[in-house]
Amino acid sequence: MTNRLVGPKATTSPKFQTYGLALGDRVRLSANNQVGEVVGSSSHRALRMLLMPTPHRKQLTETVDRIRTEIDAAGLLSEWNGDRHVAVDIPPGAKPSTLFDIMQREVSEGRAFWEWADAMPFSTPN
Repeated sequence: MTNRLVGPKATTSPKFQTYGLALGDRVRLSANNQVGEVVGSSSHRALRMLLMPTPHRKQLTETVDRIRTEIDAAGLLSEWNGDRHVAVDIPPGAKPSTLFDIMQREVSEGRAFWEWADAMPFSTPN
């Protein structure tokens, strides 16, 4: 596979399924426009959270509303995949402690999982 740098190509949203990528990272694209490697870090981090399904729809709705409200209050960018999976862009210097507190409570209660997208380096599929 021959990779080529396509201008200052940058990722434009927090990523759900890819480790080692964050908003604004510069990437090298392959001939079929797939990310081949990260060539420059933006120093942003992506925090992903998956809320567990619950028979208590009201509780899930309230939790999602709290998370959305705090993301907005902190001025952060986010992307939702359905109503239970969110990726949040954490730029350098951001201190979203209230958001972290809300998310940590859900994780501690067994109602969610979370991870940093940079927990593992970027790699291409084999």
